[in-house]
Amino acid sequence: MRSTFLYLVLMAVLISGCSPQVVEDKAAPAEPNTIQINHFVFEPQELTVEAGTTVAWKHNDNVAHTVVSAGLFESETLARGDVFTFTFLERGEYEYHCSIHPSMTGKVIVK
Repeated sequence: MRSTFLYLVLMAVLISGCSPQVVEDKAAPAEPNTIQINHFVFEPQELTVEAGTTVAWKHNDNVAHTVVSAGLFESETLARGDVFTFTFLERGEYEYHCSIHPSMTGKVIVK
């Protein structure tokens, strides 16, 4: 009797391990024209928008960052949860970086 019980338990464990599992993607959908600041990276690193579009940089990191495009815009130092926005009125390619962490770079392409 006991060996039958153990056999049934073992079979249940093996069968449950072989069945397909559904994994829900609980990540929030990407917000249009929003660049996330996560783990010392701008995501996406390159964004293409139409002229007249407002782009938002949403700070999700645990350390301070900035968003700077020489001669065009410069955010204040951003803390977690802060959002910086800028409206791109003219076509072109606009490179930007974090002035605190210069290796953090990105580009907005305006068509």
